[in-house]
Amino acid sequence: MINTITLNGTQIAFDEHGIPGPGPAIVLLPGWCHDHRYYDRLLRRLAPEHRVIRVNWRGHGPDRTPVADFGIAEQTADTIALLDALDMTTFVPVAHAHGGWVALEMAEELGPQRVPQLLIVDLIMTQLPPDFHFGLQAMQQRETWVMAREGLAQSWMAGSSNEHVTHHALHETGGFGFDMWSRSCRVIENAYNTWGSPMARMEQLTHPRPVRHVFAHPKVAEYDALHEDFRSRNPWFSYTRLEGETHFPALEQPEQVAAELNDFLKGAPLTARGGHPD
Repeated sequence: MINTITLNGTQIAFDEHGIPGPGPAIVLLPGWCHDHRYYDRLLRRLAPEHRVIRVNWRGHGPDRTPVADFGIAEQTADTIALLDALDMTTFVPVAHAHGGWVALEMAEELGPQRVPQLLIVDLIMTQLPPDFHFGLQAMQQRETWVMAREGLAQSWMAGSSNEHVTHHALHETGGFGFDMWSRSCRVIENAYNTWGSPMARMEQLTHPRPVRHVFAHPKVAEYDALHEDFRSRNPWFSYTRLEGETHFPALEQPEQVAAELNDFLKGAPLTARGGHPD
């Protein structure tokens, strides 16, 4: 059941599952123009062992009435206010794609006592790639946004026939219009312009703490080398390359994402299949 609460003058939709345990709660943050349903398959694997909260950004809940302009600062403030209202003392954000910018801001604002770890899933860790930058700008124009969005969806699915992925990409992300898509692209573009890359943002955290990136693409050696170099300079960072096809690991490979999270929470090293600490 989706609940709503008014925070910072706007409605925020969320739901809560699982049982309180000895460890931190898990807070699932979607990407822009996605909602809580992105985490349906992962939730089933987490709820038996964790208290899990799925958050919808403002304007992303069941009520899609257009909302006033907002960005990462408002998303961060909304999420913190929600977790405070739910008496969440300590929690680990699990953020898909550009929800990762919010997770990093929450970590900065709340410190390691409340946010001891962060798991980010399939966020572009480089500086803004030219082709993606072109797509972001095209989606900010009414004349080209639909074509640009369709191109983005095709790149997300990467030719996959996975029914969970195709249903989500073609239907569950379809309830957002030009207003939200163009806003998301403007905010994402600004984040890269401000910080350079998510990795650069991580390095500027006042109090570094364990961060793991789990991803499936791009499938190029240079991307893995980037992660390995970053890990060698920052022992608090780890990563795993999944064998999936798409931009939606929580839908395509929920068992693997759940296993990564549980391993990460335990602080146990994994095998050499990913760049985890020795």
